[in-house]
Amino acid sequence: AVVSTQSTGQMTEYKREKWEFEVNPEGEIQEMIELLEEQGVSKEDATAIMRTTAKYPDLFMDQMMYYELGFMPLDEDEKPSKQGVVTFLSFCCFGLVPLLSYILCELIPSERSIAFPISCVFTAITLFLLGMVKGRFATEKLPVAGLKVLLMGAVACAASYLIGFIVSSLLLKDDEDPCTMV
Repeated sequence: AVVSTQSTGQMTEYKREKWEFEVNPEGEIQEMIELLEEQGVSKEDATAIMRTTAKYPDLFMDQMMYYELGFMPLDEDEKPSKQGVVTFLSFCCFGLVPLLSYILCELIPSERSIAFPISCVFTAITLFLLGMVKGRFATEKLPVAGLKVLLMGAVACAASYLIGFIVSSLLLKDDEDPCTMV
């Protein structure tokens, strides 16, 4: 939903800027020249760059979206439904990781007590590796990217655990154990 909303907002801005460029190209060119000057480009060079870029409306629009609005150029081939399917499949695959230790420990009944710590370790390793993959695509240092995702995941896990603890303590009687309830 976030991707779809973001894409819709970005598309709305793109259409507005394109209309402005069609109606007042000189004003938009001047606006872009000023933005380049703020980046340290001389007025002469900024003018030459933008006058040349304006001959190619799609390129000009991509530059305008980036410099003026901070948006990366839209990928018109990218569909929200495709992004949704990828997100769903990723969630299913990575969401199974914490459950794997419980499944494995069910096969060895004497090891059930270590299911939670094993689940935490599997999940931490998976989050770190997922962060490293993300870092590779984002051209970020791999260990740093891995640690960032691991930290975010740890905070999310801790918050979920705390909320579960609070809710169970509010709903259960003092002598009930949530782990033994069926």
